[in-house]
Amino acid sequence: MSSTIKFLAVSMILTLVGCQSAPPVSEDKYFRLEATPATATTPPILHETVYVAPLRAEGPYAERAMLYAMAEQPRVLQQYHYQHWSEPPALLLQEHLRSHLESLAIAPHVTDIAVGSGAGYLLNGKILRLEKIIEAGRAKSVVSLHFALQKKKPFGLIFEHTYTSEAVILEDSQNAYVIATESALRNIYTQFGKDLSILK
Repeated sequence: MSSTIKFLAVSMILTLVGCQSAPPVSEDKYFRLEATPATATTPPILHETVYVAPLRAEGPYAERAMLYAMAEQPRVLQQYHYQHWSEPPALLLQEHLRSHLESLAIAPHVTDIAVGSGAGYLLNGKILRLEKIIEAGRAKSVVSLHFALQKKKPFGLIFEHTYTSEAVILEDSQNAYVIATESALRNIYTQFGKDLSILK
């Protein structure tokens, strides 16, 4: 056997061995939020339909990739490569918020459909923070949202506030992070509902 043939045979064997020992390619995973039914407000706080608009989101908050930061550098946001929200956060939180407010029954009807809804109120929101903060031995979900509620006729701002909530992540998994995020969001929605009750 010539040296050239030997070289080619050895190269093929090494290539095959390398292929067999290569680590599996990571798969993309997509996470959704589940809304927990809330205790209905009786009677409704608002007496006309509320339209929940898609939340504003800028920079990395507008993308589907989940975000995290290290506690020692909390201003440096990083993206996970294979873990994503099932929808862009602006739409994901729009539906999650609409569902919660509907179960809370703050109005006769709460919708995320703008055309033909006959809404008397417009609820705008902005995502200020939606991320995991990682520190030695523990992690937490941090959510910060800004809400502005407007009356459509006559047009005018009737309520505006920024809410921030944190929830401890109980185990080292993205699923646990999602559950903690749901908890933080519930805290915000509950406080928002209480603040709206002042408008009665």
